[in-house]
Amino acid sequence: MPTSFDAFTQNLDRLLGTPARPASLQVRRVQLRLLRKKISPLRALVAVPFATLLWVVFYLHTGSLTVLLWAGMVCASSLFSYLEWKRLDRRGPIPDHLLAHELQIRSRHIMRHIFLHGVAWGLAPWLLGPGADLAYRAWLTAYLIAALSTGAAMLSTHRQAVAAFCLPLGAGLASYYLWLGGVGWALAAALLLHLAVCLRWTFQQSDQLVDSLTARFEKEELARRLTQQVDLVEAANREKSRFFAAASHDLRQPMHAISLFTAVLERSRFDPPAGETVARLAHSVRILSDSLDSMLDVSRLDAGAVQPQPRPLAVHELFLSLHTTYSAAAAEKGLQLRLRAPGELMVMSDARLLERLLGNLIDNAIKYTREGGVLVAARAGAWRRHPGKVCFEVIDTGIGIAPEHQQRVFDEFYQVDNPQRDRSFGLGIGLSIVRRLSGLLGHPVLLESRPMRGTRFRVLAPNARPETAAPAVSTPLALPNEQQLPRNILVLDDEEDNRHAMAALLTSYGCRVSSAGTVAQAQEMLARIRFDMVIADFRLPGARNGLEFLLALRETAPSLSTLLVTGETGSERIAEIKASGLPCLYKPVRAQHLMAALAASFPRVHDAIQGEQSVLPVDH
Repeated sequence: MPTSFDAFTQNLDRLLGTPARPASLQVRRVQLRLLRKKISPLRALVAVPFATLLWVVFYLHTGSLTVLLWAGMVCASSLFSYLEWKRLDRRGPIPDHLLAHELQIRSRHIMRHIFLHGVAWGLAPWLLGPGADLAYRAWLTAYLIAALSTGAAMLSTHRQAVAAFCLPLGAGLASYYLWLGGVGWALAAALLLHLAVCLRWTFQQSDQLVDSLTARFEKEELARRLTQQVDLVEAANREKSRFFAAASHDLRQPMHAISLFTAVLERSRFDPPAGETVARLAHSVRILSDSLDSMLDVSRLDAGAVQPQPRPLAVHELFLSLHTTYSAAAAEKGLQLRLRAPGELMVMSDARLLERLLGNLIDNAIKYTREGGVLVAARAGAWRRHPGKVCFEVIDTGIGIAPEHQQRVFDEFYQVDNPQRDRSFGLGIGLSIVRRLSGLLGHPVLLESRPMRGTRFRVLAPNARPETAAPAVSTPLALPNEQQLPRNILVLDDEEDNRHAMAALLTSYGCRVSSAGTVAQAQEMLARIRFDMVIADFRLPGARNGLEFLLALRETAPSLSTLLVTGETGSERIAEIKASGLPCLYKPVRAQHLMAALAASFPRVHDAIQGEQSVLPVDH
């Protein structure tokens, strides 16, 4: 039916007091699909046997030709509906780009068929002609009321469909009783009331369906948008990671050369003014190197390249190492650094990772404390809610953290009260490393703080028995003597400055150094010169990288020591290097770490350097 029928149903809505809910195209499509299932082509022919019963009974009763006329109308409308449904089926599903147009066309066809059925059944009282026979009249009335109620229930998914069938049927039956007069007026009024109640009830059912479908599609749209936003955030995060990896690599190349050249200068003799300048230069290089190492630590933790190895640890030895590392920084700011723990207290954890976690908390406390001091304490059974735990506390008298900042301080690069990005406060990565180490070790970190009153961090770790205690931390790296170092070394690096810096430093230790910028040059040198060790960068010109080159070299020359030196910080690269089992140092490399790695690998002792590099270095 055209839009005039829609306008009629809208007026009927206002009359019944049930304004229609606005439906989107998606909701209308589902409504049409549900309606299509209820009145399929075969169901369009179901009316024929029911109508046959009526016209046979009434034809035998009256013998009127109008009964046959009514039967022909019902059969013709059913057949027409059946053929029309088959034609619509052949058109297939509605494409999205034609949704509005197709919905209008198909809805018009369906409403036309339903209206024709309603008209055919509404003409039944007039054409079957029960006359004055009360029993036949009552039987026909009950039959039509049942057809009206059943049709309304079947078509309740769509307002227009209900109105298209029920209105002509109800109007035909009510008008027949009005024409009879007398008591028929009361029956007509009752029939109209039944029609109004039926329409109102089915319209409410249709509205509930529209509301339900609208809510469903709104949720699906929100879920789709959320998925898109998550994809965008993940893509942005991947781009950020790639950018930081590339930027970090490019920064580490010159920083690596600067660090090695500075180490060469420190081994040289200068007069006091020049020597002080070199010392300040070395100090600045170490600060910059620490910043780059912090970013590398985040990448290594995210890549899963660091795995904890929990063992019983003596807290007293752990605190001695922490005091040695951070007492000078506290004294430089005029702060007291106190560490207190029972001498027999043991904890089950990874020595290096736990020291790094507590060290970052101590370093953070020292940076944000202007006067007073920092207390580091450990005690067992301090919290009844956490039996069997050792509670580490790092307490400072610093500026404190407001409640609205207490969750964000664990995010990367977020700093409180440092809008000018003062480098003396670091990069804002320390607490993000604490958060990652806390999850890796399974040691919860709790924060309590009041602005201008100080901050208390608590770290909960499992208690341990002292029988199988292991050393809390590794001993500091000692510089090897020349007899411990390989004598003949090949350096493979595509950066000329890095090759010169590495050669200058190694030469100052009495090593003979040959340099190559490509894999082909390195292979040519290996063919004619006997080397004790090969040091290779990861990124090299050509199809092969340094990791692939060293792995192939390990197969062909197993007696040759190898060391990978790289500025890679991408999580995938770090995981690949970790899985290879090759000893690796990350640029910028400090001279003492490089010398210790060379001594550990000559003769080939990969396990030592592997253990050194599989955790976050404490003194980075």
